[in-house]
Amino acid sequence: MSTNRTIIAPATVPGRGGVSIIRMSGGLSKSIAEGMCGELAEAWRFKRCSIKSRNGSKIDDGMVVFFKSPNSYTGDDVVEFHCHGNPTIVNLVLEEAVNRGAVVAEPGEFTKTAFLNEKIDLVQAESVADLINAQSEMAVVAANSSLSGQFSEQINRLLDGIVKARVVVEASIDFPEDEIDSSILESIKEELQGFLAETNELLSCVKEGVKLRDGYSVAIVGPPNAGKSSLLNLLAREDLAITSEVPGTTRDLVKTSVNIGGALIEFVDTAGVRSDPDGPIEEEGIQRSKEVIKKSNLSLLVQDATDIKEFDLGLGDSFTVLNKSDLLEGGFSNSDNTFYLSCSTSQGVEELLGALIVRLGIGGGEETVFLSRQRHEISLRSGGRFLEEALMSLSEGQVLELVAESLRSAHAALGDILRPMSADDLLGEIFSEFCIGK
Repeated sequence: MSTNRTIIAPATVPGRGGVSIIRMSGGLSKSIAEGMCGELAEAWRFKRCSIKSRNGSKIDDGMVVFFKSPNSYTGDDVVEFHCHGNPTIVNLVLEEAVNRGAVVAEPGEFTKTAFLNEKIDLVQAESVADLINAQSEMAVVAANSSLSGQFSEQINRLLDGIVKARVVVEASIDFPEDEIDSSILESIKEELQGFLAETNELLSCVKEGVKLRDGYSVAIVGPPNAGKSSLLNLLAREDLAITSEVPGTTRDLVKTSVNIGGALIEFVDTAGVRSDPDGPIEEEGIQRSKEVIKKSNLSLLVQDATDIKEFDLGLGDSFTVLNKSDLLEGGFSNSDNTFYLSCSTSQGVEELLGALIVRLGIGGGEETVFLSRQRHEISLRSGGRFLEEALMSLSEGQVLELVAESLRSAHAALGDILRPMSADDLLGEIFSEFCIGK
């Protein structure tokens, strides 16, 4: 499905550095490169060259390498220019290639071409962007799992099994004179139960992958002067939020992202909540606190251990954090949902973070977590629902046409993960997230 476009773009980030790489892909790549650098070396071998313009003036001394179709990233002929990392030089190389027939690539167009040429499936294409944007070790590992094709292999195995079941069911519909053996129907039922279990298992991994990709969010809430901002500063290891003895100091949201247990967690310090807010600004701050709580994976209700106040906002999943525990007399101990700590001495912070990791399910021991997207979760849910319908129809002895329709729908839903049948809008949305040159 190669297009007629020969595209070109920088493959390295803008700015000055030792080396910049410019990637070109398409049918004119080799001839354009030879016009600028002379005869190329054999595929996959670098050649030292002078990069020249049409009038013969030298743009730069560098290296050029040719990747012959179909053994390239995009599946088309690809050329890479390796020049000095000077933005002016990069622009001159781009302009010369464009003057010779190339066009500047759109965001993600190289990876989109690889997808259209069936070098990668859509999950792997998405994983390229996810790998580039990953901000934690766990996200990098999960993105690589998807990019390597592990997720795709499991989906393809499911699809192959569903296709075989569809063949048997639809053949029985097409040849009604040959009565289907009840043992065959029972075998299909067992297979579908296995497919459903595998779909649900994948769905569980994908849910974790969605959270890992989108990031975890923890709201820090509580009454004024309990130590919310102090806790945020302690977690961030810098003074992000103003702390004061004056109630209501925090009026707006203060956020910081912290790498904990290999995952990125965004902590959001919110305005102190009290029954008698001092004016409309503090009221707006409290309203924003409520919105943050709704969107967060977990809330930390911070209270002054020496002066616990009522707090009537709905929190959902939450821990109670009793700050200023160093001022308490006598012994105290943590429980499942209550933790004593001191922001001034850092006492108890490690215990809180350990419980936080467990509650959020970070590094929960799953063998493989794939960095996933909401559309994967939606497709797996739909596929599982249609498999359940097929099983129910078989169990209730309904006509095989209903079973066949449910299996067809399950096939389509799961197939959309790798190669959507109506892909234009989806592809435009996915590849628009990519950087130029990838």
